[in-house]
Amino acid sequence: MYEVITESLRTLVDFSDEELFLFMQKLKPLSLKKYDLYLKEGRVCNNMVLVSKGGLRYFSKSEKGDHTIGFAFEGEWLGDYESFLLQTPSPDYIEALEDCELYTLSYTDMQTLYKHSQRFERFGRLMAEKLFLATARSKRNLMLQTAKERYIALLNSRPHIFERLPQHLIASYLGIQPQSLSRIRAEVGKMKVNIG
Repeated sequence: MYEVITESLRTLVDFSDEELFLFMQKLKPLSLKKYDLYLKEGRVCNNMVLVSKGGLRYFSKSEKGDHTIGFAFEGEWLGDYESFLLQTPSPDYIEALEDCELYTLSYTDMQTLYKHSQRFERFGRLMAEKLFLATARSKRNLMLQTAKERYIALLNSRPHIFERLPQHLIASYLGIQPQSLSRIRAEVGKMKVNIG
């Protein structure tokens, strides 16, 4: 459990043992059952969440249905960062995809950590940059890449998603219908057979 947390923190910043201990004291444990909502539209995202066990889905709803914005699994952070930073209501949802063991870091505690050391400020900046880049990349890919290109990119960058998630959620993340995803998977599967 603590290994997941320390590894996640140290991938961004080389914290000292004392700083890690201080960070751990600010994290609060939280358990969610599959399908429980961590964040609901209209609520402020008061905490960022670190997944220790399980998986979360970040999504929005419209008259056309759900649109999956992102996922987080073991060792990954998630939250509506805009709502968290501005302390304003979120238009989105975060749902448990599996039974989850999470650790939350409140806005207030993050501000306290920032004042303690520059490494904590660096952690916050790097986390914000990482989230910004992921969002910008996803938006650009939706506009410029074909569905097949998005599928291949996801397959290369996060192959474990295909083992853990149902097809309709992957299709929602890629911005396509489940039938289209089935067709693309078949095409890519044939490509691998022909190459191999």
